Amino acid sequence: MGELNEQERQTLQAAVARRLGARRDATELVPAYLVAAQRHAFSRTLQAGPVPTSLTVERSGLLLEISRELGRVIDDVEIEALFRVSRSQARTMRTTLLASYSDITDDLTVDWALKDARRGARKTVGDVNGTLIRFSSEQKLNAFLSQMERSGIDTELVYDDKRSPWAVVVSDAFPRDRLPKSK
Repeated sequence: MGELNEQERQTLQAAVARRLGARRDATELVPAYLVAAQRHAFSRTLQAGPVPTSLTVERSGLLLEISRELGRVIDDVEIEALFRVSRSQARTMRTTLLASYSDITDDLTVDWALKDARRGARKTVGDVNGTLIRFSSEQKLNAFLSQMERSGIDTELVYDDKRSPWAVVVSDAFPRDRLPKSK
């Protein structure tokens, strides 16, 4: 029912891979895009809520479905590759997505940041007493810190953690059930 054949999928994946270059992996993005397009079509036609009345709203709905499928918020480089838009247009599209669907995208960002993170012991750093979290990359640490700042949850960077250069203490205001697993 309206699916691409194998040759069309390969052609799409090759085009997206060429546009992404070494920056991202098309083998993750293209399948997410194809599933998201179908989910978006279903949602746009059958779900309750306002009907998209502009290209901006339509694209935000599709970007939301792609993000859900990826398990993280789609980034500007990926938007450029899929929609064939400039970097500034991609940034605008992503900003609109984040503003329009902040409840969903905030959770997706935190979930993505915590993927592969490890929970450490309780610790006090500065004025924050809470749980130590070690992140797998600086990018994930920064995404988490940004979301905590938006949420008003106190955090403090840990500079002397010998196990990870990307460690933070998050206060007990952060939901315990969302903390990553211990080592």
